[in-house]
Amino acid sequence: MTSSTIRHAAPERVAPAHADGTSEPMTHRQIMEAMSGLMLALLVAILSSTIVSNALPRILADLNGSQSQYTWVVTAMLLTSTASTPIWGKLSDLFSKKALYQLAITIFTVGSVLGGFAQSMPVLIGFRAVQGIGMGGLQALIQVVIAAMVSPRERGRYSGYIGATFAVATVSGPLVGGVIVDTPWLGWRWCFWVTVPIAVIAFIVLGRTLKLPVVKRPIKIDWFGALFLVGGVSLLLVWVSMAGKQFAWASPETAALVGGGVAALVVAVIIESRVGEPIVPLRMFRNGTVTWPRSAPSRSVRRCSAARSSWASTSRSRAASAPPTPA
Repeated sequence: MTSSTIRHAAPERVAPAHADGTSEPMTHRQIMEAMSGLMLALLVAILSSTIVSNALPRILADLNGSQSQYTWVVTAMLLTSTASTPIWGKLSDLFSKKALYQLAITIFTVGSVLGGFAQSMPVLIGFRAVQGIGMGGLQALIQVVIAAMVSPRERGRYSGYIGATFAVATVSGPLVGGVIVDTPWLGWRWCFWVTVPIAVIAFIVLGRTLKLPVVKRPIKIDWFGALFLVGGVSLLLVWVSMAGKQFAWASPETAALVGGGVAALVVAVIIESRVGEPIVPLRMFRNGTVTWPRSAPSRSVRRCSAARSSWASTSRSRAASAPPTPA
């Protein structure tokens, strides 16, 4: 191989998909610089969902919370994250992906800061819900941003970095939370504040490294479809969270929540099938090879891993009456 050939082949370039509106390919170095900001933001989002698991008994005692409020500290974040995900995805088709990702970081950071100052359980649960809205954006938009930077052929390599980030955050979250709670001069409030500096760094890094073109399109958002979609998902999540604890699985409350949730989703499907710019395009569900084998198992594993981490660490701490860190 001649020296001239080496010089021409030096910068490894990863061509983006033409459908994303990108005109100039980014080098591998440029992509990794942007990925560092994306992964930092995702790290703090996933970390925040597991870091409070070991701190929950202390939080409950300090804020005089009830057992039902105990579960809602986790459930509120999961509910808003799940419900807001399709809306973030639709907004990414209409507005700047970079601006939306930074907005998601901002919402998450505001929820984290205010959650650390909470003086009652209802207030804490409310700010956990705010965190969940930001977390839903971070989880949904990271795949959208990668698709805008990288061609489909190279996308798997960078998606692997996301999986590694998720694994690190899921495993380290309870441990970090336990160390914070066991440190006398910190306390459980730092479980919310510890991620804030990292989120700020991610915001700055993305502002300097993420260069994506803004494709202007007519802004049409199916607000009615979004309303029924979010409402249906929320009712079903509330039912799953409360059934067996605050009321029986076979009860009028179950009938009301499940019936209302299913009815709202049916209305959402009808609306989505008739509008020109649906929140969730129904045509993608017709391609079972693309949709279900790839998205359903991965999302199920992620949700179950986070839930298992939260439940296991808390249960061990209670059963052994041990400090949070060993548990």
